[in-house]
Amino acid sequence: MHRSLGFYMLALALLAIALPPGDAWAARKKKKTEASQTTSKPAKVKIKRQRSSSAETKAERDRRLLRECKGLPNAGACLGYAS
Repeated sequence: MHRSLGFYMLALALLAIALPPGDAWAARKKKKTEASQTTSKPAKVKIKRQRSSSAETKAERDRRLLRECKGLPNAGACLGYAS
């Protein structure tokens, strides 16, 4: 009986030496979480382009360029629209 009690006392002593004190453990954990929060990358923000009501659609632009580019050289904005 005395031998098993001695064994348990030795195991308890080794466990107490291996584990850090409670305050140091909490401080280390807090420091780790603060470091991980500051080094994380911010989330990417996706910006959507808003169309104003006065902007022309692609079909309207095509019709306007066909109308305006008649008889002009096939270059610049009229590339592909001049006839």
